[in-house]
Amino acid sequence: MIHYRDVSKTYGENTILEHIDLKINAGEFFVLVGPSGSGKTTLLRMLNQLTLPTTGDIYLNDKKIKEYDKQKLRLNTGYVLQDSCLFPNLSVEDNITIQLEQLKTEKSKRRKRAYELLQEVDLDPIVFAKRKPAELSGGQKQRVAIIRALATKPELVLMDESFSALDPVLRRQSQDLILELHKTLKPTVVFVTHDMQEALRLGDRIAVLHEGKIQQVGTPTQIMQQPANEFVKTFFDTESPHFWDLDYLLETKHLTKVKFCPTVPELIDFTELLTQLQQTPKVRFNYQDQTYEITYQQLLAYLLHKE
Repeated sequence: MIHYRDVSKTYGENTILEHIDLKINAGEFFVLVGPSGSGKTTLLRMLNQLTLPTTGDIYLNDKKIKEYDKQKLRLNTGYVLQDSCLFPNLSVEDNITIQLEQLKTEKSKRRKRAYELLQEVDLDPIVFAKRKPAELSGGQKQRVAIIRALATKPELVLMDESFSALDPVLRRQSQDLILELHKTLKPTVVFVTHDMQEALRLGDRIAVLHEGKIQQVGTPTQIMQQPANEFVKTFFDTESPHFWDLDYLLETKHLTKVKFCPTVPELIDFTELLTQLQQTPKVRFNYQDQTYEITYQQLLAYLLHKE
């Protein structure tokens, strides 16, 4: 569906992106992850012509994006920013359907679509449709922003650090919501984040960027088990320090306590466990005079915050 072909972006003497070659499949939840300044937002903004490449081309459904009518392209692309960016003077219903209004959709059909989407995210349309954004909580605003991006039934939804301003509970709820909506509605989602844990939890595939270059593209499992270079490995390490602790892991239900076996290897820290699981799908180990067993899939579920 999307193909970046040898795309670069420069501003004066500053190189933002360098020789990007990347394919994103239709219906995929694709995550662009990397530290600030790595070029991920610039890469995203090229998909709706907010930024143009200096060299190279981007194709959407085998047609160069620069050949699309800019207004039509944007009206048929969902976009969710870090701030919900709801229009304060418009009702929730009118916020949700603003793109439909610009596409000259009948008012009755706009209202029906708004009510359908509000029900999708457990907001009673009778209660919430006529409210103004100031009457919503932070989590409710973000839910409205997400369904506004889906109102035109777009094939493509762009999300730029959409949950980074939320507290941990609302962030987890918003992640659950977009995963469920993606499963139900099946748009192609391109999601930008600087948080590797969020990338691992959301992405069907992930592109890791650093200093304007792609370091690795792969599934969460591929990136965890086979980091392409030291940057990818270090970036993952530094993004999840509080999870890299055996004591923390033991408090969860992601591993199995078995009968004590003195001949099983003693583990000292979490890194040892990860190293062993990169070589074998299941590990049995001793820790603090107890024997435990864990599979790679159990560890993956733990790192992705899944119960």
